[in-house]
Order: sequence, then structure tokens, then C-alpha cells
Amino acid sequence: MSSNTRKTLSALTVKLLWRDWRGGELNVLIAALLVAVTTVTGIGLFSDRIRNSILDEASSLLAADAQISGSQPIEAQWQAQAQSYGLETANVIGFQAIAFGNDGKLQLASIKAVSSEYPLKGVLEVSNEPYGEVSVVTQGPKPGEAWLNSRVVAALGVSIGDVIGVGDTDLTVTKVLVKEPDSQSGGLGFSPRVMINAEDIDATGAVQVGSRVQYRLLLAGDNIEAFQEEWSQIEVEHHRWRDVTDANESVTETLERAESFLLLAGALGVVLGGVALALASKRYANRQLSHVALLKTLGLTPVNISWLYAGNLMILGAIVVTLGLALGWFLHWSFLEVFSGLFPRELEPATARPLLIGVLTGFVCLIAFAFPPMWMLRNTPPSRVLRSDMAGGTLSQAKTMILGGLAVIGLVYFYSKSFAITIAIVIAGAVAVVGVSLLARAMIYLAKKLASRLGTTWRLGLASLQRHSSQNSFQIVIFSMSLMLLFILTLLRTSLLSQWQDQLPEGTPNHFAFNIFEEDRAGLESIFERNDIQSTPFYPMIRGRLTYVNEESIADRVERLKPDGDDFRRELNNTWSNTLAEDNEVVEGEWFDAEDATKNLVSVEQDYAKALNIQIGDELTFSFGGQEVKVEVDNLRTVQWDSLSPNFYIIFSAPILGGAGAANLTSFYLDESQKPLLVEILQAYPTITVIEVDAIIEQIQGIVSQVTLAIEFILSLVLIAGLIVLIASVQATLDSRLKESAILRTLGAKAQLIRGSLAIEFIALGTLAVVLAVLGAETTLYFLQTELLNIEYQPSYGLWVLGPVCGGILIGLVGSLSTRKVVKVAPMTVLRQL
Repeated sequence: MSSNTRKTLSALTVKLLWRDWRGGELNVLIAALLVAVTTVTGIGLFSDRIRNSILDEASSLLAADAQISGSQPIEAQWQAQAQSYGLETANVIGFQAIAFGNDGKLQLASIKAVSSEYPLKGVLEVSNEPYGEVSVVTQGPKPGEAWLNSRVVAALGVSIGDVIGVGDTDLTVTKVLVKEPDSQSGGLGFSPRVMINAEDIDATGAVQVGSRVQYRLLLAGDNIEAFQEEWSQIEVEHHRWRDVTDANESVTETLERAESFLLLAGALGVVLGGVALALASKRYANRQLSHVALLKTLGLTPVNISWLYAGNLMILGAIVVTLGLALGWFLHWSFLEVFSGLFPRELEPATARPLLIGVLTGFVCLIAFAFPPMWMLRNTPPSRVLRSDMAGGTLSQAKTMILGGLAVIGLVYFYSKSFAITIAIVIAGAVAVVGVSLLARAMIYLAKKLASRLGTTWRLGLASLQRHSSQNSFQIVIFSMSLMLLFILTLLRTSLLSQWQDQLPEGTPNHFAFNIFEEDRAGLESIFERNDIQSTPFYPMIRGRLTYVNEESIADRVERLKPDGDDFRRELNNTWSNTLAEDNEVVEGEWFDAEDATKNLVSVEQDYAKALNIQIGDELTFSFGGQEVKVEVDNLRTVQWDSLSPNFYIIFSAPILGGAGAANLTSFYLDESQKPLLVEILQAYPTITVIEVDAIIEQIQGIVSQVTLAIEFILSLVLIAGLIVLIASVQATLDSRLKESAILRTLGAKAQLIRGSLAIEFIALGTLAVVLAVLGAETTLYFLQTELLNIEYQPSYGLWVLGPVCGGILIGLVGSLSTRKVVKVAPMTVLRQL
């Protein structure tokens, strides 16, 4: 191709683009591409900021971004190595020691020794008196100081300024410790709490050879993943890596479900934008056939035509993608500004990844959806200038759907990086395309039969369904797919929010009490009853270690299976019960009956069993203080860890070792005015340990509130994308409707009759599409809820009733407004173009 030809084609490309834009030919195509890029960019930016903020908020559960913890001292080289990656570090050492107070009072306390850098994330809340006014600090106690929580203050009878003994040293009480960001990191053994500076550890003399000590190296910074990858190459026996997802089951579940929803929403936005672009491109290509034929008569070759329209698309794509990125950023920024007061705090900035994804999505959509019909224009015969009814170089609907389907699958997988999400949408598409294509024709035929008993307007509208059965069947497929995707997203949003609200309802237990011996249980229950405090059942608890599975040692089994996650060689809290907790569900086998109370049987949590390949009927051997107990696995069950109720990996059917050495565990709720009751409980029963989990609940609720707002915003974006698809689908049939309207009006039909028939046709199309969309949505929802989000499937009965009515009205309104041009264009103008 010569340089002169290239210059001519470039000038012609710009002129063609300008002409089509001024003539309105590109409106729907631009809107479709714009909504695809804007939706993906807006969702990406917003979800990226929300995710970064949630992770930052959740990182306070560790007081860091990640930590290395274990029963052996942290290697000095690990800390130096982390610092070489630009990471902040802090040390935390936890151990048990006796604290001595006034008048010879003493208390076995959990000592938490922290370095001056602690905490790396989150803040400490302290007070000058028990349950007094709270202030916030960002560093722990100085050397020579001790911070006590309210229970230790009450147990030792001390106040601010007094001196207490911790092991062999004396420390001055300077603060009452109210809240630590990582109070739950060490499990239930961290209370009652005394916090001291790490420099005072040696002076206490409490850490000796054989002492039970937990060491933690806290890490924070941008290069966490790089350091983790290098650290994981080291052979480590006594230490494990923990990050935000390991910090708390409740937060982990919330993060995973929120991220799955955000990815699904973004993927559906890509699908809807792509479908709209495919429809708009097909209509635009059809309207270019006569122009291409004329250009060929003027000497342009098929190669010239291809270059002309490829350049047209690239220029259009560059402009619209840039505008879409700006609009996506502005949209997410506007939402944040309008609802800034609803967010718990300032959101973290987004990364550049959403913008890159927006650019890639825009050009992939152009190449996959818009380019094929444009490429086929090169095959348009020049003789079409004389005969407008001659077939042009356009793709068939079947080829369009196949190409679009493959592109959609590729885009969804690229965007979500989730095989489960991709499969779910493929299933939804298969139900829509195959099932809808068959059922749509049958429903259109039945609609025509009913029309014979109705008035002229109804007969004309329903007859149009049958007359364009092939076109309308395709349109019903588009309508039903769009509505089905919107139903899926809306119903998932409803079920997620409902479950999150049920997760922490009003009155959720915010205190755990354990080390309750049998002789103290009646007295504690009396205090609960006297003060009208509701508690969960009392669970007997004894610590023990799983040592063998079917005569294979747990060490060998872990080495062979290499399970991810937990340290399966550690001690577990075990209980026995014949009553299944409300938040547990047996998934294999049957729960214990009355006869099982005399047998050595156990129930194992499903994920724990799966990690160690434990099956029903397997023999497990446990060690309790050196005494072996052999039991048979009777059933497997799921556990709702995010309920904040007492839960266990292993439940025995009969008392362990006859109940010897067991203590009880329970949980209960106290409002702020009842907090002083803790002092009464601890003074009456000093051996009982009470743990407040208000902070955990507050953090989870803060995270859930952020995710809820994100879901509401993203749903609104996808709804807009769905509306654009409906408009694009209607616009794709506008030319044929203009011709029909012109003929009818030439024969004397009034504009009111045509408007009414169009409204009836679209209402009928909408109603049929919604019925099929609900069917596909329910099928897909079952898979998504049970397999992807791990929540219970609940049929949406209301959707079957309200869906067809609302869908019919919505599509009827969109169709009527989109086709208002049909009765405004003069019949002569349309007929001259035939």
C-alpha cells in the first residue's frame, strides 16, 4: 500500500467517523463500549480501594500485615532479612507468670512483652481507671512500666501508680489496658493480661528453659509477599507464617465472600458490556453495507475497506476507552465523596491495575465483538448499490454468538482469575441460549394463539412476535441473559447481606469464660440468672493432641499429605456432647444418639478431616496428658466459625477420661452498663478466665459495613450496564421496525395503534424473557451459593411472582422509549431508502 493511499484512507477514516458520529450511527456502539470500560474501571477502582482498606483494617487483627510465630525464639537473621526488604518489624513475646499486688493478692496472668515499635498496625486503647474514659496510643509501655487490663486490676486490688511484682521484678502500673489490636491472635490463653516492655523480660526471670513461651515477629510494609516467598524456602519446624486471612475465621469468610462477589460483579459487567457492544456493532455494520458497496464502486479494494474500518475502530476505541477510564474514576470518586460519612475511615488508595484492566477490556471488547462484523464488510458486493436487498458481508447470528461466547469466557476468566466464576457464567449462558431458544419459540407461538381473542392493537403486537419469531427469539435470549445476570447479582447481594446481618445479630455473645471447674459452674450460672444474662451452653473442655490416624503417626501423615493451613500437630481444645450446636451441620454420617454416650466415637470438622484425609470409620488416637485414647470417626460436620460461638474441631460422644481434668467453657453477652459485673465474677471465682471479644465484633462489623456499601455501589453500576444492553438490543431491530411502521402508516394505521402494538410486543417479550431468566438465575444461584460462596441456597419465590410483572413493564418501557423514532420519521423518508 503506497503512502498516498495510506494518507487517503486515513483522511477518509476520520471523515467517516465524524459523519457517523454526527448522524447518530455510533451512539449505541459508543455507549456500549463506554459502559464496558466504565463499569470495569469503576468497579475495579472501587473494589481495589475497598479491598485494600479491608485488608488494612483486618491487618490490625495481627497488629501487622503478617507475622511469624512459634514456640522457639525468632532467628535474628529473619528480622534483619525482613528489614533489608524495607519492612517494619516488632517483637512480641507471650508467657504465663504470677503477678503480685497489694495485701498479698496474686493472679496468674498472661504476660505480653512488646518492643517499642509495637503495634505496627492498629492502635492501643488505654484508660486511667477500670472501665474509665478511653484514650488512644500508638506505642506500648516503656521499660519499668506495666499496663494491666481491668480484670487484673480488680484481682490485685491496685490502681494507677502502684507497684506490682511480675516474677522477680517490680513494675509501676501506668495504664489500664482496654484494647489491643491483636488481642485474639494468641487464642483464648491471652487473658488476664499484663503488658510490659520487652526489655524487662530478663528481669522477671519468668522465661526459663522449658517455659511455655510464644514468640512473634510482626511485619508490615509493601514487600511482604517477596519476603514471604524467600522465608518459605527455609526449612522451619517450630514457626509458621500468619497473615490477615489466618487472623480470624470471621474476617476470612467475609473477605473471601466479598472478593468473590466483587469479582463476579466485575465479570458480569464485562459480559453485559460485551453483549451490548456485539449488538451495537452488528447493527452498525449492517447500516454500512450500502456505503461499502459505493466505496468499492469508486475503486477501494477489500484490503482498503478492512484498513478503513479497522482504523475507524482504533480511533473510536482510543477516544472511548480514555473517556471510559476518566468516567470510571470520576464515578467511583463521586460515590466516595457523596457517601464519605458512611465509611468508617479514609479508604486506602487504589493501585494502577484497575486502569490497566479497563484499557485491556476496552480493546479486547472491540477486537472480539466489534471487529468481526466490520471485517466482514470487505465481502460486500459492489452491486448492492443497485439492489439494497442483496445480502452483504455480515456474520450470521450463530457465528456472532459463538465468537461472542468465546470472548466472554476468555474475558471473564481473565478478569476473575476464578474457574468457579467462569463455569457458573458458562452454565448460565448455556441455560439461556439453549433452553431459551427452544422455549422462546414455543411461547411466541402460544402468544399468537391468544391474540385471536384480543383487540386490534393486541393482535398486531402479538402477531409481530410470530412474524419475527427468529429475530425475537434471539432478542429474548439477549433479554433473558441480561436479566438473568442482574437477578443473579441482586439475589447474591441479598443473601450475602442477610447472612452477614445474621452472623452478628443483636445480643451476639461478646465474652468468653473458660477454666470453669464443675464446682464453680452452679455459682456462675446463679450470677447469670440473677442479672438476666443469656449464655450459651457450658461445654466441658480438655486439651489434647491427635497423634495417630489408623496407626500412622500424625507427623508422617502431615509429611505425606502436606496439607495447607493449620499446624495439625498442635494441641486442640476438645469437648464431648450429645447435642448438636445450631451453627453445626452433619454432612456425612449421623449425629450421636443416646446409645453413643457409652462408645468411643468422635465427630470431626469437615475441613480438618479433608486436610488429613480422615474418613468415617477411621481410628484416631489422641494423647491427653500422656494418656492415650482411641476412638472411631462417626460423622463429619461443618462449623460456622464466624458465629463467635464456642466451636470445636473434635467432639467426643462420651466424656474424655471419664471427665477428669476437664473445665467448662461458655460465652455470654454484656452491654456496656453491665461491664462492672466482670469484677464481681472474677473476685468470686479467681480461677475463671474471661475474655472480651467486643473489639473483634467491632472490627468485623466495620469490615462488613464497608463491603456492604461496595456491593450496593457495584450493583448500581451493573444495573446500568444491563439497561444499556436492553437499549442496544432494541436498537438492533430498529431498522426493520421503521420499515414496518412506514408501510402500516401508508396503509392508514394511526401512530397510537403502532405505539400500542410496539408496547404490547415488548411487554410480551419482557415477560417471556423474565420467566426464562428466573429459571436460569435459580439454576446458577444454586451453584454459586453452595460452591463459590459457601452459603445455604434459598429459592427466591418472590422473584417468580414479581419478576415477570416488573420485567415486562421495564422492557416494555425501554422498548417503547427506544423505538419512539418509529412513529416520528416520515414514511416517505423510510420508503425512499428501501
